[in-house]
Amino acid sequence: MKKQNFIVHDFNLPNHSNELSKAESIIEKHQQAFKVLQNRNNIEDHEYTRLFEETIRMLDYLGRLSTPAFAIRNELEELYFKKFIHSPELAKKLWLDHYKNIHHPYNLLKNRCFKLLEDLDELYINVHNKYPPNWEY
Repeated sequence: MKKQNFIVHDFNLPNHSNELSKAESIIEKHQQAFKVLQNRNNIEDHEYTRLFEETIRMLDYLGRLSTPAFAIRNELEELYFKKFIHSPELAKKLWLDHYKNIHHPYNLLKNRCFKLLEDLDELYINVHNKYPPNWEY
């Protein structure tokens, strides 16, 4: 995502570049494992459950990594509305764009996980003509 003329401020956010890179590699491995199942056009309950649980664990990990980014929401909003006091529409737009930009690397990987979960469910349903085992109540 392109950085606009965002306010420069030290929010003391951790640099998660290494963690996100490792997470991306793991997600790619999960996607490759899914492609093997997809090409085979078969998925056993234990394969579904394993890949589903590993992907959920990754989502949890990414969510925990992104927690500091959520914590600055109010501070960021306040900065923009103070700086652009006479233009609240611009303040809101820039604040939301900046906030979205901060979350972008986390959301990108989270969305890949959600897509994998959707694809995994779809494959299971198509192969077995029933819902996956974790859908039962």
